[in-house]
Amino acid sequence: MTAQEVTRKRHGLFVLAIVLLLLGGATFALGSHNFALRTVGLACVGGSVYLVRASQVHEVDQRMRTETGKGPGRRMWMVGVVLLLMWGASYFFLYQDAQHGGHDVLPVYVFAGVGLACAVVWSYLLAKLVLGGGRRRSARDGAKGPERRRNE
Repeated sequence: MTAQEVTRKRHGLFVLAIVLLLLGGATFALGSHNFALRTVGLACVGGSVYLVRASQVHEVDQRMRTETGKGPGRRMWMVGVVLLLMWGASYFFLYQDAQHGGHDVLPVYVFAGVGLACAVVWSYLLAKLVLGGGRRRSARDGAKGPERRRNE
């Protein structure tokens, strides 16, 4: 079996996974009031996830992941913390408005906007931590990098 045949089979699995995902989504949409159809749709989506993982089409090389990725900067952490504080304050104002009858619309929009900004920033921070490698370890920390391996 040549490398081209293996690649073709992997892409075939990936296309099958996409078709299965679309079939599962259509089954969810059409069978929204039918338990059996929703279960079949859920099984299709689960099978699709399995096939995407098995196809390994979008596999990231571990060396690339750790060499190119830096963790989030100090400013991004500060933005995240400030957004959390703003989210807490907007929740307090939303709560105060709800206790007085909930006649104002502004606290709802501020709460939703700050919540959306929090979701974007904190998902970015989490992605940078998980995929970006976080803090690099130096030779002082006991890491065996390429420079240290050459010297041993």
